[in-house]
Amino acid sequence: MFRTLAITLLAAASLLPFTSGLDIPTSVFSVKDLKGADTRKITDMYVFGDSYSDDCNGARFWVRDYVQKIFPFPVCPPAPIGRADYGEAWPEIVRRYRPDWNISIYAVSAATCDKNVNNQGSVDISGQLKLFGSRWNTQFIPRGVTTDPATTVATLLVGGNDLALIQAKAWGTLPSYATSNGDIDQNAGCIKTKLDQMHSVGFRRFVLFELPPINYGELLGDTPDHAASTAKLIARRNALTKQYAQDLVRQWNDGSTISIFPSVKLFTPMVTLHPSFGFKIGKGKYCGSICSNPFDYAWADHLHVSYRAFYLMANAFVRFLDPNFIKGPIFSDVE
Repeated sequence: MFRTLAITLLAAASLLPFTSGLDIPTSVFSVKDLKGADTRKITDMYVFGDSYSDDCNGARFWVRDYVQKIFPFPVCPPAPIGRADYGEAWPEIVRRYRPDWNISIYAVSAATCDKNVNNQGSVDISGQLKLFGSRWNTQFIPRGVTTDPATTVATLLVGGNDLALIQAKAWGTLPSYATSNGDIDQNAGCIKTKLDQMHSVGFRRFVLFELPPINYGELLGDTPDHAASTAKLIARRNALTKQYAQDLVRQWNDGSTISIFPSVKLFTPMVTLHPSFGFKIGKGKYCGSICSNPFDYAWADHLHVSYRAFYLMANAFVRFLDPNFIKGPIFSDVE
């Protein structure tokens, strides 16, 4: 369950150019792609989802006697232990950009939206909300949001595992330990249900991430047919969840907001090796335990983008929620 990381990568990670700029054409990605978010002041942020956001919570469950006793929530072992990208999770990078945001991570690796539909043995979103209510099993009586709802943001990035299980069933490769009984429309409906559940415990500001373009990865894009099928499902799910988000805001009618983060627009040029992002090595080739050029890789493994890709996403995420934030490598078009 744990990742090991080469000394070369650890050394490189400590030297990330947090202020250097990339020469990215505005037609590829720019601040214009980050418009439309709720940009009011933020004090607190709660992160829900799967391994794309998990810092070490999966390790708490899988190796609980070791991790939870030595590193009780919310403390984590040092990176990369428990992270999927051979580095820090993106919310950890956001913390470095914005130490004024109090960020709590409840995402758990291998999670699906609803384990009763798609399941591979992890903690689904309802389970994560129970952990939030008990403040990770430290309080007997469940609690909702206790911070100011106007300055508290809940993020949700989940669905990659659902999609992987849906496709594995369709392709006859579903693992014996997993189950899949839904389709992509059901998954989009599940996202709507979980956002409504999050609203019911007091959240009023949300960031919903688009399902990223994992059709370019090896797991779901190993053949042209598989890649095309996966791309179609991603587009369908993202379109449906965007519509459902709009429906929920109208239904709630209480000033709540759901901001949609443009994962597809941001990650696609990275994983397709557009030269402006600086990635040189794509699908099917990973740094693994050691390599001399870790930041050339777009993918950490067959499903997860690389640490550098997440680092760039964290940079864009902060700008998404704060238009006055002009630091970082992807805003060379900002004067």
